[in-house]
Amino acid sequence: MASQSFVEQRHGLSVGSVFGRSVNVIKANPLATLGVTYVLIALPQLLIGQVSGWALPNRSLTGGGYAAFGLYGLVVAILWLVASGALVQATVAHDQGRSADLREMLQVGAQRALPLFAVYLLFVLGVWIGSIFLLVPGILLAVMWAVCLPAVVAERTGVFGAFGRSRALTKGARWPVFGIMLLAFVIYMLVLIAVGLASVAGYGTFGAFTRGGHISAPMPPSLAVALLRSIVTTVVLTWFTIVGASLFIELRNWKDGPDADRLADIFA
Repeated sequence: MASQSFVEQRHGLSVGSVFGRSVNVIKANPLATLGVTYVLIALPQLLIGQVSGWALPNRSLTGGGYAAFGLYGLVVAILWLVASGALVQATVAHDQGRSADLREMLQVGAQRALPLFAVYLLFVLGVWIGSIFLLVPGILLAVMWAVCLPAVVAERTGVFGAFGRSRALTKGARWPVFGIMLLAFVIYMLVLIAVGLASVAGYGTFGAFTRGGHISAPMPPSLAVALLRSIVTTVVLTWFTIVGASLFIELRNWKDGPDADRLADIFA
């Protein structure tokens, strides 16, 4: 059968396969993937950063204003969940050999936002509790549940089923999973730190030209610097999210065979 031939040819999980798949998903669907992240995550943060940056130094916010920012935080969390689900769907579509459909991505992201929230909350809670006990149990749980978020989107496993599915997929490959997760996280954080430092440097240069080098109060970076930062953040956040989805696809293909092989088994 098709899956049997795949078992004979399958190979171990690798950084190259996961990172390569994530890059290919973005290259095949640049507008859909980067556009979703920018519109749902980066752009709202850019706008609120500009507004709050000018309002706070001038003390123009009231109690209602802070409540509005709290509401904004909730909206941002929802948009992040929708974007995450949409990017997982784009990765699934790429694995099936088709282009990501923006409408389908957003529809799936919206439909799976609530289960994603529940899975994410339980994931964070479980890893946090595990980390209290000498850190190691938390790391083990994080690796074991590494692909629970993509699972709940790609396979509609349900909240608790997502953890079981992730545990089954990562079994036998947890050291590679740990290495891939760690490397992706380090790259993600290094880029964000570099972007932050560049933003500070850019604002310092901006202040030197506009205030003779003296910055008297915390102010937002110039719009050009903030815009550049949001673009870079969009790229790295999209890549980081799709790495998680690609890890899920690679593990699923490694365990169960590609979609084409599974369909061939069904109709054999």
